[in-house]
Amino acid sequence: MRGSWTIRARGMLTISAPDYIEPDYDPDSIRAMADPLIEGSVELVLVDSGYIRVLNRRYRHLDRPTDVLTFDLSIEAGPTVDQPGRSGPDGVIYINQRACETLEGLLERLFHGYLHLLGRSHDSPEDSLEMERDVRRMVARCTGGGTEDGP
Repeated sequence: MRGSWTIRARGMLTISAPDYIEPDYDPDSIRAMADPLIEGSVELVLVDSGYIRVLNRRYRHLDRPTDVLTFDLSIEAGPTVDQPGRSGPDGVIYINQRACETLEGLLERLFHGYLHLLGRSHDSPEDSLEMERDVRRMVARCTGGGTEDGP
């Protein structure tokens, strides 16, 4: 993206945002907390409601903004000669900046998108509860706050 800030975490997590989005949290903190839980090559892009609405309309035929939109870019083949130990998904996670005013909110959406890259869904109430529980555990592991299982 033109005019964006970018951080890299051991070549796995890239975070970027256009100039007009000024997060209230430090990207280096995000990297330090999330990197141990991210495998593969994942780009997190912070966008506004209008941008994520356009992506939803184009790719999901849904004319409204959502909090998170994930695109799996993984190639089904296993490790390559260039990256013999590589594992995990490759993808892009777009997060609606307005949906996450706190660091914990950003981490929730990051891990929600990451679980989608791992093939998880929330198509049923049971899947939704399980995914929410796993997201809470991942956020708790990053922040050291609260109980990992929630209330």
